[in-house]
Amino acid sequence: MSRFAVFRQALRNQGRLTKHRTDPAWARVAVYLLWLTGFTLVFAVSEGLKHKRLGQELWWTLDLPSHLVLAACITSTFFAAFRSFELGVPARWIDTIMAWRDWRTGLFFSSFSVACSAVGMLIGLRAVDLIWNQQNLPTVTSNGTFWGSFLGVAIIITALAGLLYRARWRREALQARATEAQLKLLQAQIEPHFLFNTLANVQSLIDHDPATAKLMLERFTDYLRASLQQLRHEASTLAQELTMAEAYLSLMQIRMQDRLRFRIECEPDLASQPLPPLLIQPLIENAIHHGLEPQIKGGELVVKAWRAGGELVIDVLDDGRGLDAATRSRRRGNGVALANIRERLQNRWGPQASLVLSQRFPDHTPAGTCARLRVPLSPIPKAPEACL
Repeated sequence: MSRFAVFRQALRNQGRLTKHRTDPAWARVAVYLLWLTGFTLVFAVSEGLKHKRLGQELWWTLDLPSHLVLAACITSTFFAAFRSFELGVPARWIDTIMAWRDWRTGLFFSSFSVACSAVGMLIGLRAVDLIWNQQNLPTVTSNGTFWGSFLGVAIIITALAGLLYRARWRREALQARATEAQLKLLQAQIEPHFLFNTLANVQSLIDHDPATAKLMLERFTDYLRASLQQLRHEASTLAQELTMAEAYLSLMQIRMQDRLRFRIECEPDLASQPLPPLLIQPLIENAIHHGLEPQIKGGELVVKAWRAGGELVIDVLDDGRGLDAATRSRRRGNGVALANIRERLQNRWGPQASLVLSQRFPDHTPAGTCARLRVPLSPIPKAPEACL
């Protein structure tokens, strides 16, 4: 991503609550400076217009620097309060607030913002009085007209925030539906190719190795049963995803024989964790087709799922040709599948979820690949499914 795209993402992420901020430090600082500049210009320009001295010497020497101090206090209070709230409250509170899709979200964020602005303004007025030896704070706090205007502005901000959040929810919902439709289309394009190849393999085995052909048909039936179940539902669980992964890997193992070894590791209490369907499967397919299958000796694939703090971490590990294997492969679809997964994670969890690819063995050849999924943990259901 370009720096501008990273900055835009950081700016959008300011409207979400999260325990873990993944944006680079420079992008967050840039967002703070943008807010600081905006507050300063609004306050200083309105003051200059009010007293008819915009651009004059007094405006440059008093209005602009004093309102810069005021804006700095408001901005610092604003971001300090929100970050303290994120770190101080239980994670379930944040999940509950971010799950709201009605007037409560706009009311919460706007009310919190107005309260932070009021506190920051009082701190800023006190700082301006100390620096320039003025008496702004007593004058403002005793001015009923000022607080009436402040309340009116707060109500307007609350209404606008509600409209903005409503528009964002609709946009995110449309984007999510478009992403899911793209996923279905991609799956529909892949499945016939995989189906015909498997049936061709079965046909070639029937005459000289009927036992293997029968086993392949059994594994293929298991895979189709798991795959069709996933495609018919909008949601899945970790156990269902791993069941489908095991069926696929068992089928591929029959085809590659001892060139493919695999194992699946999962903490039992994570089996019922909800997941969007078909998150893990494309990563496994990429690992086999780009990393392991092109190697004469094949290799090992490991799927691991465990808890890391408040996150579910899923690793798809291989000892294949490494990250640049996809660029050397004639097989297409790798970039589309990864982009699709990242987009679905963004639509579902925003910056709280991620997909990162890295070299598994940076100092060895072949280097292998580690595809790591991170998603927030959800409350564990009372009746967890059996884990693989």
